[in-house]
Amino acid sequence: MMKRTLQMCLVAALVTGGGGFAFAADPMKDKEATPTLGERITKDAVKGTLMKMDGEFYQIRNTDGELVRVHVDKSTKLDKVVEGDMVKAYVTDKGHVTTLQRIEK
Repeated sequence: MMKRTLQMCLVAALVTGGGGFAFAADPMKDKEATPTLGERITKDAVKGTLMKMDGEFYQIRNTDGELVRVHVDKSTKLDKVVEGDMVKAYVTDKGHVTTLQRIEK
């Protein structure tokens, strides 16, 4: 009887707790940064491949093949991005990114 109870507890633990790993969400899948309507209208957008992340400065190779250096800081709304991701950056006249979104390739 004790052995059967232990087996049932083990199965229950695996089903409820162990199965959670199989359903863990991809942290890169969630989109967090959304530009405001004002940003979409008034800001220039740079779309391309994120080539380098160097502190507060990112480099994006745009669709024309040009390397664009932009500035990000705590005020920038950021999706979770890594080098090599396709991104869209809403940029002020001074080169500051207000929103950086990861986009599908």
